[in-house]
Amino acid sequence: MPRRTWPIIIGGCLRSGTSLARRLLNAHPRIHCGPEVKFFRDFYNDYPEDPVRHLRFATSARRILAEEELLDILGGAFVRVHRQAAKRAGKVRWADKNPENVLYLSQWERLLGGKWLLVHVVRNPLDTLTSMLEAEFPKSLPPTLDGCVEFYERYVRAGHEFSLRFPKRSYCLAYEKLVREPESVLQEWMHWLGETISPAQWQLDHPAHQKGLEDPKISRTSRIHADSVRRWSDRLTSAQVTVVWERLGPLWLAAAEPAGAQADWLDL
Repeated sequence: MPRRTWPIIIGGCLRSGTSLARRLLNAHPRIHCGPEVKFFRDFYNDYPEDPVRHLRFATSARRILAEEELLDILGGAFVRVHRQAAKRAGKVRWADKNPENVLYLSQWERLLGGKWLLVHVVRNPLDTLTSMLEAEFPKSLPPTLDGCVEFYERYVRAGHEFSLRFPKRSYCLAYEKLVREPESVLQEWMHWLGETISPAQWQLDHPAHQKGLEDPKISRTSRIHADSVRRWSDRLTSAQVTVVWERLGPLWLAAAEPAGAQADWLDL
């Protein structure tokens, strides 16, 4: 299977720009990237305080088959869903977008056998945490700053460590660089994927994207913009900025550096 037909897996910390990445791919005439399907979270029942955890399908099915066997069967079906959706859309390639994909990269490796590409979306932790604290996702995001710091570190470190192990199959999409230099970044990204830019990719809301699980903000966005860069500057206290940057700044710079991200604008 030629590399330019390999599936594309998008992941990164929540509120980092994975929805923007998904729409840019889905607008391409060769790539289908639908709204989120929480396959792995459902499979592993990775939800806090689930009162009916023992009744979930995957939990019950583990009493019939071992987990790895079950993953092969259900994961294989999930891959077929993606292939069929791409075929129905008249496209030759599929992509899966879920922020938590970075937590399940070994599972993707098992299902796709090394013939797939990771797009790790990273964003400055100060803006990411600002957005996390403002978002109303109580079932997905921690309510405290310390919790969000740990959450960000877990996600970004998982994606970064995979990129270090498999650099030829990993692309770091730095949010700040994308929104400031969209033409050059999109050109580089598509070239890495073995694709060429399509004019349709500059219109994020046209043609219509499938309705489903997605950040509601992206539905009101028609173009790439940098309006959300440095939102932290009037929302976080100086003490919060210091804590976040000391704990997460080096990790973000290490993860984003391959994409040419620069932090020289950051004024602490």
